Amino acid sequence: MSVNRFEMTPVMLCAPPDGLMPDLAALDGATVIVDIRQDWATPTAFEDAQAVIDHRSAATGATFFRVGMPDDDTGQDALTRLIALRPTGFVLSGCGGAADIQRFDVMLRVAEAEHGIEPGSIAVFAEVGEHLAFFVPLASLRDISRRLKAVIFDSESFAGATASEAVNTAASRAGAPSLLARAAAVLAARQAGIACYELLQDNSDDVTATRKIAIVDGFSGVIARNTAQLAALQVP
Repeated sequence: MSVNRFEMTPVMLCAPPDGLMPDLAALDGATVIVDIRQDWATPTAFEDAQAVIDHRSAATGATFFRVGMPDDDTGQDALTRLIALRPTGFVLSGCGGAADIQRFDVMLRVAEAEHGIEPGSIAVFAEVGEHLAFFVPLASLRDISRRLKAVIFDSESFAGATASEAVNTAASRAGAPSLLARAAAVLAARQAGIACYELLQDNSDDVTATRKIAIVDGFSGVIARNTAQLAALQVP
């Protein structure tokens, strides 16, 4: 008896705290990514993240914090504060490749040690698309960090970085840069033996069709950007 991959894909939602709080009770069983990237190193972001995680538990579902790459002592301090909330892990948004993941891994180890958390227990999802260094050349992610569990492909950031479109209407086909990037993200994840998810755009309409395309292309699933998309993905 074959297994339906669509039934096995995890239900995931990435949204800012103010978009999550009104619907937290309806998100039991879903993996929630709290999108605080814009000002993630500020006290306000910490308070917002805390408000979400205070309403969730391991039984409710996994909770990740979406952050940018810490670039100084301020970033390390902010990371140390956030890790005290005991999230399932972090989404490293704007990841440029293996060097960024290794650097983030070291900073997490410092934060884990400060709070007495088991080293490597906080997971990392590497979100790619914003920086082209991840795709050219294609560096191996295998064994660079045991906490790295998934790659997330952000097509919207990639389109901005390349000034390209996902669909080349003139040629009546998918855009060449988008095809390359999607393939590179999937290949990098599979070579490392980890999952690869596609981050939906806010204005994505037929999300179930998008998920089918993503899975056929080799992705492990998609991540919703709002509760309407999440609800559509949960329909049997």
